[in-house]
Amino acid sequence: GKIISKINTIQINEDGLFMRINRLSYEESISVLETILNNVQDENISLDEIQINYIKGHLLLKHCEELLQFCEQEINEINPEFLELD
Repeated sequence: GKIISKINTIQINEDGLFMRINRLSYEESISVLETILNNVQDENISLDEIQINYIKGHLLLKHCEELLQFCEQEINEINPEFLELD
């Protein structure tokens, strides 16, 4: 019904959003996350907007984690001792 349709639309939007997020740099992603944080602190935000912002934020955080992991791997390949903590 209506709820399933809405979930499918969110999933389709999420897939398209994920593809766009993957093109962002780490700095761009952090900037968008800051904007989302400001948006959700607005008292007049609707439940739908909260949900959309949550999904965007989740995808952006995941993207940032992947970028940091990739960076760590690159550093580790160049200088394995660099990331070792004693």
